[in-house]
Amino acid sequence: MRFLLAGCSLAVLAAGSACAQAVISVHAGIVQYVEGRAYLNGEVVEPKFGQFPDIKENQEFRTEEGRAEILLTPGVFLRLGENSSIRMLSTRLTDTKVEILSGTAMVECNDVPKDNSIQAIYKGNAIRFEKQGLYRIESQPARLRVYEGQAVVTDSAGQLTLRGGKETGLAGVLLAESFDRKDQDALYSWSDRRAAYVAQANVASASAVSNNGYSGYGGGYGGYNLFGSNGLGYGPSFLGGWAFNPTFGMYTYMPYSGFGYSPFGYTYFSPSTVAYAPMYGNAYTTNTSSNRVSGLTGAGSRMANVAGTNRGSALSALARGSSSGSSAHLSAGGGGHSGGGHGK
Repeated sequence: MRFLLAGCSLAVLAAGSACAQAVISVHAGIVQYVEGRAYLNGEVVEPKFGQFPDIKENQEFRTEEGRAEILLTPGVFLRLGENSSIRMLSTRLTDTKVEILSGTAMVECNDVPKDNSIQAIYKGNAIRFEKQGLYRIESQPARLRVYEGQAVVTDSAGQLTLRGGKETGLAGVLLAESFDRKDQDALYSWSDRRAAYVAQANVASASAVSNNGYSGYGGGYGGYNLFGSNGLGYGPSFLGGWAFNPTFGMYTYMPYSGFGYSPFGYTYFSPSTVAYAPMYGNAYTTNTSSNRVSGLTGAGSRMANVAGTNRGSALSALARGSSSGSSAHLSAGGGGHSGGGHGK
């Protein structure tokens, strides 16, 4: 299996798949997955496996009865609930800005380089995501919730720092209040499932890189050109990038070295650490009788319910054309839709 890994220096680094000739841009705003009906700049988005619409600066993207997953900087996912809309204000990876216009958005940050700025704007409130974590922005009621991590909210009157378990309203005076982090809804559960798919694709892609001659820190990935999230290439500041897995039909986050951790509890492996995946339980297996994907993570044992009743036989949508010689043949599904990328 061949794949593509991109950060912010090159549009096409490697291709090589009959099922997808994918390109990830040098900027934020790639629509990775759409479930239901969505519009980009007023036109209906028609999902195609392995193809990804690009939200350009000042363009609007909105959902109706559906959800969407958008790639920001490497390791940062923006997930929109139903009847939600955004405008991309800046697509630069070093200064990413997205305006929340309506509805609900969740931001999963697995990698926040210290020299990069990732912000969400909502009606005069500038929200900067400073640490790895999980964040939720709502328009009705207007508020920001920090499940994990740290965010700084700035308005015309000042600024407020929020940490895990704190929220603030966004329609008046900024005030930190506690909330129940177990207060979760359908968008939260869907985001959890999407994170599970990304973690599975990570194991497959990291294994493929390792099998193709990973040469260690400061070197290359066996002939594949890699660029980090700071655009400087190899070196201590290289944190990771997007890796395209053509079998899964989606991008996954791949750390350059060591491990990465999702706030949902999943582990991301680099090519140098993917051999430890079975120890973490991340050698995922599909149990079609119970319709679950099982696995241990760095946070301990957990089960991610990824399909509804009687959908076990349809789980192969995620892994079309199963790959031999790697773990990329693993499959999962959610709500009858393709688990990774866009279903046909």
